[in-house]
Amino acid sequence: MKLLKWLLVVLGLTVIAVLALLTASNVQAQEVLVGSWVLDPAKYQGPPGVVPTAGTATITAAGGGKYTSVSEVSVGGVTGRSEITYSVDGKDYAVTATPTQPGAAITQSLERVSDTLWSSNVKLNGQLMATVKTELSSDGNTLTQTTTGVGQFAALSSTVVFQRK
Repeated sequence: MKLLKWLLVVLGLTVIAVLALLTASNVQAQEVLVGSWVLDPAKYQGPPGVVPTAGTATITAAGGGKYTSVSEVSVGGVTGRSEITYSVDGKDYAVTATPTQPGAAITQSLERVSDTLWSSNVKLNGQLMATVKTELSSDGNTLTQTTTGVGQFAALSSTVVFQRK
């Protein structure tokens, strides 16, 4: 259960990091998504017992077509932090997460599906752990992320909603 809880915290952080990945897809998205976002815990749908109680993401332009996301999330009394610098190009980028788990290397890639929808792959030690679909509302103030755990990570499937801060 300890590893599952750690994976849920890290996946929560990594999913929040998707917010930042979205900004590189086009100029309009940059203007809409750069800034601060807050998780709405009441709208969480997923495994019981690992409900996130809080979460934030701060997105900034890092220059050269790259962006940085710094995220924090609390799950089951454990607060974690992640950071990723990336481009929206389908390539894997390393996610730095705390608390750390020895021997765990997390990467994330992102591709734009449409003007309001993005798809991301999250990997643990090179193995696909989850896919994430992120959709931006028409007013630009709400992001809904649906995570589907793959194989042994199926228990990580969830839906989370973020509001602009």
